[in-house]
Amino acid sequence: MTRIRPEIIKVFTASKGKEILRPGTIGATEVVSSFSQEMNSVLILNDGPNPVYIDFDSTVTTATGMKIPAKAWWSGDVPITSIHLICESGNTAEVYIIGFLLA
Repeated sequence: MTRIRPEIIKVFTASKGKEILRPGTIGATEVVSSFSQEMNSVLILNDGPNPVYIDFDSTVTTATGMKIPAKAWWSGDVPITSIHLICESGNTAEVYIIGFLLA
């Protein structure tokens, strides 16, 4: 099995711009990762061994956040400036984020 290498993933889109965020290793303390401007669409890859919980533009907890399982991704057309991320106590996850400005 080949390990996913997010640094070489190419995303093909009709967007007029993109911004890549690399919040790093997520743990039990909330991490906030922000785009330089509001994005219209987002792709989030959880390349870690544990689930990560996310919320958009507001505080996240494991009880209130949307769960992205380990080795999974989520995408959506949502207006977004910042992404809040957290893992359950004792767990970590490696997350990569791409935001898109749609034409």
